[in-house]
Amino acid sequence: MKNERFCDCYVKYQRYVIRIAYERVKDHEAAEDISQTVFLSFYQHMDNVVPGAEKCWLFRCAKNAAVDYIRKICRKPELWMDEEVLESAANGMQGSVGMVDISMDNEDLIVRILDELRETHPLWYEAVYLICVEELTYEEASRQLGVKAGVLRSRIHRARVFVREQFGEEVCLRY
Repeated sequence: MKNERFCDCYVKYQRYVIRIAYERVKDHEAAEDISQTVFLSFYQHMDNVVPGAEKCWLFRCAKNAAVDYIRKICRKPELWMDEEVLESAANGMQGSVGMVDISMDNEDLIVRILDELRETHPLWYEAVYLICVEELTYEEASRQLGVKAGVLRSRIHRARVFVREQFGEEVCLRY
């Protein structure tokens, strides 16, 4: 039964998982490796995945695995001989974060921003953390925080204004 469920999901969603990974890492071989990792994890945790929710679980896992892969590459650029691939991976990482364009050079800036938000405006911090770090949708984050989506969007907006005022030219905000 377990093997049958796994095979069905693999056949049905393999290309989907590869596409999700490729959209972020811009490297087909890496996307295939990520897909293998995702499906191995799925097989190991399949008993905990609600039947019918496989696609969502695989999507989230693929997205997270791709982000982890990009972070790993950015920490160890010597792993890449081709600068174009590294640049492409870094650009993929910037697009995935949502609020702040990041490179490994300003990782400490992001930590400072999050620390400042946590200390001075904990409600804004929660919103930014869920949207930008955990990469939840506005609907998922608002549900988790127990607030309406409009309230969440307002918190994100206020956090952006605060970051602009506090950190100015140090940070490049999107939107």
